[in-house]
Amino acid sequence: MDKVIAEQLNSMGYNASTGNMVPENIDAVITYRDKWRWDMSMYLLSISIRIRDPDTLFPMANAISLHKSVTRQSPSNMIREALNNMFLSN
Repeated sequence: MDKVIAEQLNSMGYNASTGNMVPENIDAVITYRDKWRWDMSMYLLSISIRIRDPDTLFPMANAISLHKSVTRQSPSNMIREALNNMFLSN
């Protein structure tokens, strides 16, 4: 999931990468919580993505994408939806 989030952020024009080592001089740390469910197959029920201050880890922005079984989306589409909600909302 972290690689998909980084790919989506990069496609939106942001410089994002993944890994355990935090690089110097970053603007934010991205964290997420994903919830999966079973209904004839595994699917992503929800994903919550947070932008955090790199020094304090205080949440600066949060967005959620939620789709139940009937309206299920691919993880990539749900991540894009959450990021669009975060960056494109007024």
